[in-house]
Amino acid sequence: MQLFAILIVLAILLLIWLGLTTVSLIFHFIPIIIVGLIAGAIASAITGSRHGVLGDIGFGILGSVLGGFLMWQVFHYRAGNFVTETFVAIAGAVIILLIGKAFTRRTRY
Repeated sequence: MQLFAILIVLAILLLIWLGLTTVSLIFHFIPIIIVGLIAGAIASAITGSRHGVLGDIGFGILGSVLGGFLMWQVFHYRAGNFVTETFVAIAGAVIILLIGKAFTRRTRY
């Protein structure tokens, strides 16, 4: 009976830990999604591309990865706050969208 009580307590603690970990993970992704949306929307406005909200988030997140990589490789600088991360993400998203536009051909109807 004591072993059963110990297992129940461990199961409850494991469920609490899993719940806290999931909530923490979600709260860590919210700023990434916000930066991605802002950067993607601004980059789409700069390049004249239209991809919708999900496309903007995707291009903003990809742009932030590319921009962060290029900033580290070229200038040995890592963005440390929200504003610089957003500018780096915008620059990366603009680069990605311009490369995409260069490789897509336009058809006339």
